[in-house]
Amino acid sequence: MYNTLIRNILRFVILLIVQVLAFDNLHLANYIHLNIYVLFVLLLPFDTPQWRLMIDGFLIGMAVDIFNGTPGLHAAATVFMAFIRPFIIGITTRKSDLEGKNAPTITEMGLQWFMIYGLLLILLHNLVYFWLEAFSIKLLGIVLIETLLSSIVSLLIIILIIYVFKPVKK
Repeated sequence: MYNTLIRNILRFVILLIVQVLAFDNLHLANYIHLNIYVLFVLLLPFDTPQWRLMIDGFLIGMAVDIFNGTPGLHAAATVFMAFIRPFIIGITTRKSDLEGKNAPTITEMGLQWFMIYGLLLILLHNLVYFWLEAFSIKLLGIVLIETLLSSIVSLLIIILIIYVFKPVKK
């Protein structure tokens, strides 16, 4: 238990620092915004209670908001992502596939499953974020373009990060 707690605290701090110092300052195009900090919520263990998912999502989202000066946009989007996560796991996985599995990682669930799971959650996160940021129905097209492009690129970067820092099996 303490090992998982320490790992999650380190993951929180490292993803926050990398998001704020690197990815928030990386401008790929006008429509691509990399949100890799959502990896924290994506990798929380399967048995994490719903209330804990939402608190953890709020904490990392609010931390990003504090550093970016965005008034709760990341927090709202990440809380929504944490709220919908059990539903997404339910529609992408059979109960029998979860037996003996601890966390939704590529190692435990496979790349194909993780890509579907990750893309759905990142799409929903980005849709809420960009919709709140635009706060106008007139900008629906731009919101959808930003959501799609940012989600795809963010997922690819997240998968790259996972493979670069994947623990080596002995």
